[in-house]
Amino acid sequence: MQFLIQYAIRWRLVLMALGIVTLAGAYPVSTRLTTEQSVSSLFGDEDVTLQQYENLKRWFGEDDVLVLMYRDEALPTPGGIERSRQLTEKVRALKGVTATLSPWVLNEAAEGMNQTKLLPFGLGEAAPADKTPALMRPDDPVGKGLSDIFSGYTHSADYSHAAVVVMIDDRQTASTVAGLRDITAWWSGQHMVRDVSLVGEPVLVDEAFALVRRDGARLALVTVALLSLVLTLALWDLRLVLLLALVIGWSVVITKATMFLAGISLSLIASILTAIVTVVAVTAVLHLGVRYHSRRGRGFSQIESTEEVMQRMAAPIFWTCATDAAGFAALWFSEILPVRQFGLMVALAAMNVFVAILLFTPTCLMLPELRWIRRIVPTRHLLTRTLRRLCFRVAAWFAGHRKWTVSGAAVVMAVAVVAVTRGETETSFLRNFRVDSTIVQDYGNVENNLGGAGVWDLVLDVPATLSNPFLLQVQTLQRDLLGELGGDAGLSKAISIADATEVLGRSSAGKWMPASVRIAAMRTRLPTFIGALISDPIGEPPQRRKLRIMLRSAEGLPADTKRTLIADVQRIAAEHLQRWEAESERTTTDQALSDQTPSDQTLADPSLSERVTVTGYYVIMTRLVDQLVSDQWRCFLVSALLIWLLMGIATRSLRLATAALVPNLLPAFLVLATVSLGGGRINMGAAMIAAVSVGLSIDGSVHLLTVYRRRRSIGRNPGQACVSAAGNIGAPVMLATFALVAGFSVLSTSEFIPTATFGTLVAWTLVIGTLINLSVLPALVRSLDR
Repeated sequence: MQFLIQYAIRWRLVLMALGIVTLAGAYPVSTRLTTEQSVSSLFGDEDVTLQQYENLKRWFGEDDVLVLMYRDEALPTPGGIERSRQLTEKVRALKGVTATLSPWVLNEAAEGMNQTKLLPFGLGEAAPADKTPALMRPDDPVGKGLSDIFSGYTHSADYSHAAVVVMIDDRQTASTVAGLRDITAWWSGQHMVRDVSLVGEPVLVDEAFALVRRDGARLALVTVALLSLVLTLALWDLRLVLLLALVIGWSVVITKATMFLAGISLSLIASILTAIVTVVAVTAVLHLGVRYHSRRGRGFSQIESTEEVMQRMAAPIFWTCATDAAGFAALWFSEILPVRQFGLMVALAAMNVFVAILLFTPTCLMLPELRWIRRIVPTRHLLTRTLRRLCFRVAAWFAGHRKWTVSGAAVVMAVAVVAVTRGETETSFLRNFRVDSTIVQDYGNVENNLGGAGVWDLVLDVPATLSNPFLLQVQTLQRDLLGELGGDAGLSKAISIADATEVLGRSSAGKWMPASVRIAAMRTRLPTFIGALISDPIGEPPQRRKLRIMLRSAEGLPADTKRTLIADVQRIAAEHLQRWEAESERTTTDQALSDQTPSDQTLADPSLSERVTVTGYYVIMTRLVDQLVSDQWRCFLVSALLIWLLMGIATRSLRLATAALVPNLLPAFLVLATVSLGGGRINMGAAMIAAVSVGLSIDGSVHLLTVYRRRRSIGRNPGQACVSAAGNIGAPVMLATFALVAGFSVLSTSEFIPTATFGTLVAWTLVIGTLINLSVLPALVRSLDR
C-alpha cells in the first residue's frame, strides 16, 4: 500500500488528468442508462410469480388495465352516452391504447345484438322506438344483462358514475399513462362532468417511479450541499469540497457507465445511488481533511502532510469501502431483481470511491492553500478539537463501565430481536402513498362508487371446445367465489366469458346458439374484451384453452387478509376444477382422485397448480413485499458474514472482527424494532434496511480499530488504546453523521412512504451506529482484547 501511495503522490497530475479524462469519456455513456418501469423488471426470469404473469400476457394479450372514472348524473340519457362516446374516442386515439370499454361501447353492443343484422334471414329483433340507451332499458334483456355484468366496471349500479376501462400496451406504459393523465385533466373541465379519477396498477407504479426519481434528485442535492457546508465550516478548506465533488461525481458516472455497458437498467430504488455514494465518500474525505489539518497544525509541510495522511488513511479507507461494498453486495442474494441490481451497483460504486480517492486526493491536497482563512478564522479547528475531547470522555466512561455497557447492549439486542420477529408487513402498494395524496383519493373515489379497485385474475385450464353446460359450471364457480369470499374484505366482482355468452343467450336468437357461436358473435361486438377472457387453442391435439376470470377486490386490504384471499380463491377454483374433471371421467387418475377430499386432491395432484393460476398486478405486489421481507434476513446474514470476514482480514484478529461486527448489528434491529413497536408495518423501504445498515454503520468501526491497532503496536494498553482511538476518529465521524442525518431526513417528507421510511431509518441508523462506535465498541474491544 505504501508503494501505491508514493506512486500516487509522485504522479498525482497524471492521475488527476486520467480521472478527468475518464470522467469526460464516461459521462455521455452514463446518460444513456435507462430506467425500467415494467412490473416484469421486479423479478428474475426464473421467478414463478413472473412466469405466471408473463403467461397471462402471452395467453390474453400484452395489455395492462386502467380505469378512468367520472361522475355524470345524466349518464342514463342520450346526452350521457354521447359524453361517454367523446371520452372513449379521445382515449382510443392515444398512442399505446389497444382497447377501451365504456357505457357507450356496451350500449353499441347491446343495440347491435338486438338488430336484424345480428343473424341472417331476419332472425334478430327489430330496433325499439324508445330512444333510451339500450344499456339502461330494464325491459331489454341484452342491455340489462350487459349492464349487470359490467356494473362496477364501466358504470356504477345507480348510473351516477361512468368509466372508461382502458387496455394499454405494457411496452408503452409510461408514455400512455402520461397521455391519460393529460386526458384526465382535460375531461375534468368539461360540462356535466365531476370527480374525475384515473386508477390502475400502472398508474401506481408510474407515480411511484416519479416520486422516487424526484426524491433521489432532491436527496442528492441536499446531501451534497450540506456536506459541502459542513466541510467548509468545520475545516475552512475549499479543496476538500472540490475533492468531495470529484469523488462523488466520478464514482457515480463511472458506475452508471459500467452498468450501461453491462446491459443493466436502473430500477425503482436506483435513484438514491448518488446519496448512498455520498455516505461512503464523505466519511473518507472528512477523515482525510481532519488528519491533514492536524498535521499542518503541528508544523508539517504541505507535501509531508499529504504523504502522511495518504499513508495512514489509505488502508482504513480501502477497508471501509470494501465493507460497504460487501454490505450492499449481500443484496445479490435477494429474489427481487431490482434489489440484486441495486446491491451490485452500490457495491461497484463503493469501490469506485476508493479509486477516486487515489486519483484526486494528492492533487487536491497539494493545491495552494488559502492563507487568508487562517487570519480571518483563527479558531477554525475549535469545533474538531471540541468534538475530539467529547469523544474521549464518552469512550472513557463506557470503557470504564464495560461490563454494564456490554450487558446492557446484549439485553437491548435481545428485546429488539423479539420485537422484530413480531412485526407485520405491508403488502398493499396503495398504502405506499400518503392518505392525502391524489392517487389515494382517486382510489378511494373509485372504490366508493365502483367497488374494489384491485384487479387480478384467475386462469383455468379448460377444454378447447366449450359447451353451454360447461360455461354454466364456470358461472357456478363465480357465484361460489363471491358467495364465500365476497364482502368489503373480499371479492367485489368476478367476470368471465361465461357471463358474456349468457347475456347473448337472453336474446330470442342467441338462446339457441351453441357456446362457440355465442363466443364468435360476442367477439364481433367486443373483440378485444372477449380475446382477453378466452385464449386461442394451445398446444398439440388434444388442445386446451385458458379461461380467464377477472376478479376485483379492495386495493388496500391488510397483508394477512390479502394472502388468505388469494389462497382461498385458488383453493375454491381447484375444488371446482377437480369436480368438473371427475364428472367428465376423463382419466383413470381423475376417477381415483374423485374419492379423496378436495384438500387431499389438491395435495395429491402436482399438476393442479399449473391448471389453476392466480396472478395479476394485485398478486405480484403482494408477492413483492413478502419476498423483500423474507429476503432481508438472508441478505442480512450474508452481509454480516462478509463484513466479519473482511474485518478479520483487515484487523488480523477474529476477536477484533467480532467486536466490530456485534455492536453494528444492533442498529438494524433497533430501527426495525422501533417500527414494529410503534405499530408500523415493514414496507419496501424498511425491508432493505437490515442488510444496508451494517454497511452504513461499520465505517466508524473500521477507522476506530485501525487507530486502535496502531496504538497497541506502540505499547499502549487496551484501555488507553480504545479511548485514544475513539477520540481520534470521533470528530470526522460525528461531522459526517450530522450532515448525512440532515440530508436523509429530507426524505421523511416524501409522498412515497417507502422512501420516507428508508430515509428516516437510514438517518436513525447513522445516529445509532455513531453512538455505538463511540460507546459500546470501545467497551467490547477492551473486554475481548486483553
